[in-house]
Formats: sequence, C-alpha cells, structure tokens
Amino acid sequence: MNAIHEAWAYVVCASNLIVGIWGIVLFRRKRPARRPFWFSLGFAWIAIWIQGLLGLAVFDRTNAAPFKHQFYGYLFAIITLAVFPLKGDEPRRTLIVFSVATLFIGIVAVRAIISGGAA
Repeated sequence: MNAIHEAWAYVVCASNLIVGIWGIVLFRRKRPARRPFWFSLGFAWIAIWIQGLLGLAVFDRTNAAPFKHQFYGYLFAIITLAVFPLKGDEPRRTLIVFSVATLFIGIVAVRAIISGGAA
C-alpha cells in the first residue's frame, strides 16, 4: 500500500501542475474553459482525495512521515473544500480561482513528495 501511495503522489503532482497551468493559459488568452478542462480539473482534485485516503491507510503512528508531510495532505483537502464554493456566475473568475488553487496544490505537492521521502 505504501508503494501505491508513493506512486500516486506523482499523479497528484503532475495532474495538478498541468491543469493549473492549462487554466492560467486559458485565462490569459481570454478563452473559456470547456468541458475537457473541467473534467481534467475534477480528475486532479479526485486524485488528491484518493492520495489522502491512501495516506490514511498507510499511516503508522510509530513510523509516521514528518508532520509537515501530513500537513500538506490536510492543506490540499482544505484548499479543495474552500475553493469549491467560490464557483459562481462569473466564468473567468471561477477559472482563475480554480486554476491558481490547482497550480498551488501541484507546486506544494512537489514539496510533499520530498518531505515524504519518496524523492
């Protein structure tokens, strides 16, 4: 199970980095986010929650990862829960808020991988 958690971390990192950059490019080019973008964002965020559940499954109090690694996992969950209600009537605002949050998660996921010892 630990190997799955370590491997899935790269899926979380890559998917959130790619979707975050994609969304910012769409915003800068003043293009609307279409269905493929939103499906990809959904996958990236679902990947976060899967990773969190895997992390809980491998959690061992006697040999736990450093607290900062666990903190990143909680932070990602909080960000997705905090940003989701911000979707609204302005599609461009929704696009940039979700894209920046997703890119932030992807960037911090790199640090989470390092702090977890997988890199």
